[in-house]
Amino acid sequence: MTVDPVIATTLRVLLALLFASAAWHKLSDLTAFRIVLHDYDVLPPALVTPATAAVLATEIAVAVAFPWPESAPMAAWIAMMLLAAYGVAIAVNLVRGRRTLECGCAPSAYRQPLSEWLLLRNAILVGACALTLLPDAARPWAGVDWLTLTGAISAGAMTWASAGRLLALANPEPARRGPAR
Repeated sequence: MTVDPVIATTLRVLLALLFASAAWHKLSDLTAFRIVLHDYDVLPPALVTPATAAVLATEIAVAVAFPWPESAPMAAWIAMMLLAAYGVAIAVNLVRGRRTLECGCAPSAYRQPLSEWLLLRNAILVGACALTLLPDAARPWAGVDWLTLTGAISAGAMTWASAGRLLALANPEPARRGPAR
């Protein structure tokens, strides 16, 4: 099975933008992200600060590697492991009944509490990463392909940003940082 090169490139670029955006929002408020990791209570406190740096470095590496066909498979595998780890941490806290914790996946202005939706979103993202592992169909690029690529990336990025903001606004109880009560 192969994937059309326009679809494969669109997915790689959108995933790179997603991880770059995630890294940027964490980097812009590193203390807040460290608090979010601490609040998840899945790591010993001594590992929270190193994990903060490791997650940030990994997201940056994935963002840089994803657009390029040569490094995309490595980026896809690492991204799938990272998304799975996020999913496990979210699921553990949902089982604990800690639904008001901030997920840490959006800028602080758009806090999102933990929910099953985040697990579904991560599963879809893992699927998108897996699609990038399929070989591209061998066909030359045409002029319309470049227009399609540009439009698809623009639409995908705007849809992702809008959905995140709408989800943050739709939550009746704002997410919070700090221990669950």
